[in-house]
Parts: sequence; C-alpha cells; structure tokens
Amino acid sequence: MQPLFEIVVAADQNNGIGLDGDLPWKLPGDLRFFKELTMGDGNNVVIMGRKTWQSIPDRFRPLDRRINIVLSRQQLDLPAGVLLAGSLNKALDICENELPASVNRVFVIGGGQIYAEAFTHPNCSRVYLTRVMGEFACDAFLLGLDKQWQSVACSETHTDNSIPYHFETLERRA
Repeated sequence: MQPLFEIVVAADQNNGIGLDGDLPWKLPGDLRFFKELTMGDGNNVVIMGRKTWQSIPDRFRPLDRRINIVLSRQQLDLPAGVLLAGSLNKALDICENELPASVNRVFVIGGGQIYAEAFTHPNCSRVYLTRVMGEFACDAFLLGLDKQWQSVACSETHTDNSIPYHFETLERRA
C-alpha cells in the first residue's frame, strides 16, 4: 500500500507559485519553515518534478538529510543517491517498496503539474501552504487546491522583505 504524503507549497493571493523557474519572492522565514518541515529528523522523502529539481541552486542539490526523488519521463543525469521516478505513483511505490522502513514522512514539493496531480491523489493527507499576501508576476500557478481542502490551522502573519505571509495547514474535508 502506498504511503500517505503531504504537500508543501508557497503561493500568492492569485495562486502564483513561480516565475521563470524561480520563486517570485524572497522569504527567508518561509525557506526556514520548508527546510525544518521537510528535513524533520533526517528520515523524510521529498518528491519533486524535473523543473523544480533544476530550479534548486547546485550548491543545495540534493536537498540534504532528505531522500530526493525526481519525477521525469525522460532519463536524467542525477547525483548518486537521488532517485528517478516516471510518475507520482511510481515515486510512492519506491517509498513503499524500496526505501527503509525508517522513512517517516513523504512530501511533494512541486512544481505546478505535480501539485495538480497530488491534490487529487487519495493518499494526499495534508497541505502546508505559505500564503504570500500580495500579487506577483508569475508564470506557474497552483491548480487543484479547491473546496475539498479546509484550513485547520493558521499562523500569525510574518514579514520578510516587506512581504507579509502566513502558514496555513489544510486537510481534506471528510
């Protein structure tokens, strides 16, 4: 049986998530939150699409102390230890059948196409959404975050580089 997984995403008020393969904002607090959440105690998995993988600066690839799985239908030249899967379901099969039982949590971290599929997947249990308060120039958008998801927790507002944002936790409606 495939494992449950969670989504981690930051989006502006128009559900924009990216511009030219990068984030359209600089929010150090959000990056810290992302790192702490996805790293946990070092036994977590991050699943990402090829474009998200390529958007991570070389010095940070692979994301340390996390098992990295990249989704692509084409063969990629990935560093040792980084796994390749042709689909989200294949990545979840790898988590279930090929990784140690000590894996604690599985996170989908982007991009847009992967999120859209993940929102409707029955094993998606939670969404960690950084809601960036404002409208930014974006060419990638968060699709599929609809009324089936409800906010169950929300942080106070934080501000970095004059940009306010907060952290929301969403769960699927019963």
